[in-house]
Amino acid sequence: MDTERAQGSTATAVSGLPVDVETISATIRKALRFGSIRPSREELAGTDEELRGHVALLHAEARRTASPHPPDRYRLDRISKHMAFPLGKGMLSAYAEVPQRARDCQWLLAYFTASRDEYKPRPRPVRAAPAAGRRA
Repeated sequence: MDTERAQGSTATAVSGLPVDVETISATIRKALRFGSIRPSREELAGTDEELRGHVALLHAEARRTASPHPPDRYRLDRISKHMAFPLGKGMLSAYAEVPQRARDCQWLLAYFTASRDEYKPRPRPVRAAPAAGRRA
């Protein structure tokens, strides 16, 4: 199963560059975890550079896609405007910008995988239903 997942996690974009869904997802998770830890400026800058590369690839792909469900053009425009600005010099601005770029990347990745029918939900155990009746 892991080999099928590893083989299916890389798709080729229209630009000819590979889109590694697992790597992009790992980068997004890492960036969103910064809310619970205190990363250094270097960690933020490194993650921001990774996210910028992923966003650039996925953004170009979303613009080229001829899908029956086109992406939200206003959001694509906002993402491209946000990409034009470098990472802030201060810790507070960097701390705010990296998770926002991760959410943009997450949205683009969801659109990319949905447009190719590559979305595979991870199986999770089914929770037991709550007991019926009153509690004493």
